[in-house]
Amino acid sequence: MNSLSSLNYLTCFSNSRSQPRTFKVVHAPNSLTSRQRALVYLVVSLLMLVSANIVRGQSEDRVVATVNGTVLRLPEVDAAATGKIFLLQQQIYALRKSALENLISRKVLEIEALRRNISVVQLKNHLLSGPVNVSPDQVDAVYLENLAAFGSMNADEAKEKIRLDLEAQARLKRYREELAKLRKTLKVELMLDEPRLPLPARTDFASTGSPNAEVVITEFSDFQCPYCKAVQPTLKQLLREYEGRVRLDFKHLPLEQHPLAAASAQAAFCSGKQGHFWEYHDALFAADEISKELLQSAALRSGLQLDAFQACLDSPESRSAVVDDLREAKRLGIESTPTFLINGKLLRGAASLEQFKLIIDRELKTSQSASAGQHK
Repeated sequence: MNSLSSLNYLTCFSNSRSQPRTFKVVHAPNSLTSRQRALVYLVVSLLMLVSANIVRGQSEDRVVATVNGTVLRLPEVDAAATGKIFLLQQQIYALRKSALENLISRKVLEIEALRRNISVVQLKNHLLSGPVNVSPDQVDAVYLENLAAFGSMNADEAKEKIRLDLEAQARLKRYREELAKLRKTLKVELMLDEPRLPLPARTDFASTGSPNAEVVITEFSDFQCPYCKAVQPTLKQLLREYEGRVRLDFKHLPLEQHPLAAASAQAAFCSGKQGHFWEYHDALFAADEISKELLQSAALRSGLQLDAFQACLDSPESRSAVVDDLREAKRLGIESTPTFLINGKLLRGAASLEQFKLIIDRELKTSQSASAGQHK
């Protein structure tokens, strides 16, 4: 029987409608040449590929409901539940990353075992073998710390169990270290991208750096948050080191436990209306303590017109602007300060310079690779 004789039907979707269309595939006679059979396979494969792409495109932007003729699409639904969907995406990413690391480790072991002309099991045993020193003092310390857990167990038996556990932990640690060394001898590139949140729209006067920067850091911050204050020197250094390539967008997230956080956010917004946002921003973060008097004196030092500044503070506009940022944070599932989005990648807390640079350098590398691919 010809290899195509069992293929009777091919189901695909048209661009104009989502209902499946069925095409009958004529049985290929045994007289077809190998070249003709290859051509048939190629046509079938292309049809299946096109069908999959059409279905994917429809699923991403498909209509999920209508209300009196008004269409609601899937992206609108996703936008309304961005934060919750992102949490699920993070869980999926964590599972994939763990599985990927296991597969990479397995491949590293296979390559090294082949190089040594031994089996993977033999290589693992070799990495786990060797003397392990666990001192009696270490055993005694663990025994005394967990004395209640051993109940009526004989002390000598308990200590022997502890010694064996500590040896096993030491061997596992050495195994991981040796595996990491082997991995460094190979060219390993990770291309599993973590989930990203959509970047909020920037406020011109609360944005610093090139508008066309390859990397955008969106900061959700609170002027009375000590951790927000602590990370400011790091952000300034990043802007200096990556000048022209990194942009910083500021978003307000005043927390309820800070009594003047909302007032500070409104005042900063009003300073931005006069083109002095960053001067005022720096004055607030430089202060030992924020008070109502400071909000006024900082305005004076920042060169603001005080009458216009006060009028802005009293207007609904300043409060509305801060509320808009709060709503955006809630939509994205951001509840603590400081929180950063680096091209949409989530980074919580007063991260170190190295943590920021690790993500930024990866983003720049990805941007360069994409640019090089477009010019080929």
